[in-house]
Amino acid sequence: MSSHRLLTFITAATIVGASGHAFVLRTAVAADAAASDVTVPQSALNSLIGEPDRHFHQAADLYVKGDASGAASEIQAAAALIRMEAARGAAEGAAKLQSTATSLDTTAQDVVNGNLASRRDLELAFARADLALAAHYRAMADKALAAKDRVAAGRWLKAAGDAVDEAAAWTGQSPSGAQAEAWDQMHALQAKLRTSANWSYDEARKSVGYLGSQIQYLGAQMQNFGSPGANNTPSGTP
Repeated sequence: MSSHRLLTFITAATIVGASGHAFVLRTAVAADAAASDVTVPQSALNSLIGEPDRHFHQAADLYVKGDASGAASEIQAAAALIRMEAARGAAEGAAKLQSTATSLDTTAQDVVNGNLASRRDLELAFARADLALAAHYRAMADKALAAKDRVAAGRWLKAAGDAVDEAAAWTGQSPSGAQAEAWDQMHALQAKLRTSANWSYDEARKSVGYLGSQIQYLGAQMQNFGSPGANNTPSGTP
């Protein structure tokens, strides 16, 4: 199933359940059509990892161009994908992703209604969503490592690292000191995981630990945004 076709299902679907290999969606193709169940393989969903950020970047570009409706549609598409991802996680992580998707829907509505204060608010909404995805992917990596599933562990560690990097880019913050060192260690381990079969589970667990450190750091940074005296301007932005 192509990503565009799957997205069509996702945006109108209710998640019925998930197994180790597939998701079951209940979707109606038209307002007067009966609902039907559609089974979506996990492999198809794996191909959509990273797609929310593609929609985030398109939304930001459209927002700058003054296309509020187009920007809102991109945000809603990202929210739908995040709801799908929520079905894979444990209860706590799933609830966080569902909450994140709901917040994105609110952001989309604010964009349409002209109630978004600035592009910075949009960027921070995307950063928070990426951070929630990073935490989810990190938990999935930990689960895969416990099951000795090297392929899945590598996939989820890559997804988590990419989501952390995207969150950092949206905030415009650069780590310093010990955080910068941990950031470098995280990327060094992930580079090995991506390019070599000769990695150990201990190394992968270190990467999980470094990811946790970066998620906590960025989360603390975002809590400071909007507080009195905080610098809310991304690095390099006039």
